[in-house]
Amino acid sequence: MQTARGGADAGGDIATNMLPPNIAGHDPALDPYNTKSGKPQIDKAKEELAACGKPTGFDTVIATRNAGKEPKTAEALQAALKNVGINARLDPTDASLYFRSTIGAPSNVHAKGYGLMMAGWGADFPTGYGFLSILVDGRSISASGNNNYAELDNAEVNSLIDKAKAATDPKAAADIWGQINKIVMDEAVMVPFTYDKALNYRNPRLTNVFVTEYYGMYDFASLGVTS
Repeated sequence: MQTARGGADAGGDIATNMLPPNIAGHDPALDPYNTKSGKPQIDKAKEELAACGKPTGFDTVIATRNAGKEPKTAEALQAALKNVGINARLDPTDASLYFRSTIGAPSNVHAKGYGLMMAGWGADFPTGYGFLSILVDGRSISASGNNNYAELDNAEVNSLIDKAKAATDPKAAADIWGQINKIVMDEAVMVPFTYDKALNYRNPRLTNVFVTEYYGMYDFASLGVTS
């Protein structure tokens, strides 16, 4: 997956859990799929298939946008699944409608038989709430433009989200988001591929360059330029 997304330099680091390293609550030791080993676990995957009553695999559909890095990433996922008998058909669709009505509409997801859906995600602001809340809060599932793609509605997760939002101590809130992250990984409803990297080139002529704490990135509206 890392290679399909551009490699370690251009694509990003292999993800071990849902919360990226720059989000408070990230636990570098949380690696339930043993991704740090860098080796496919074919035998383990077959054990899991047998445990769920599908020892020889099954057929499914992977939804993906028809643009950007996703087609090649979906092809890499398709090839990996084939190794354990899971036959996945790719369904590439219009990128402009993808998040609103393709994977963002639960009725369409069910009608198309999507078992897996490709998606990239970045927090509007670098906190556990900004990153995880909209993805896993069961009360935010909507008929269109839905971002809880897995339609996860876990009562414990929902309750912990409320506690994290009410916490006034940032460390306490981060600890709760870490708990939520672990539960989500235990549910195995989302599988992170990479912590993507983005390169922003800073021209030496730019002035008033600073990182805004709210967004965790350059404040583009405040940039100036020398003559």
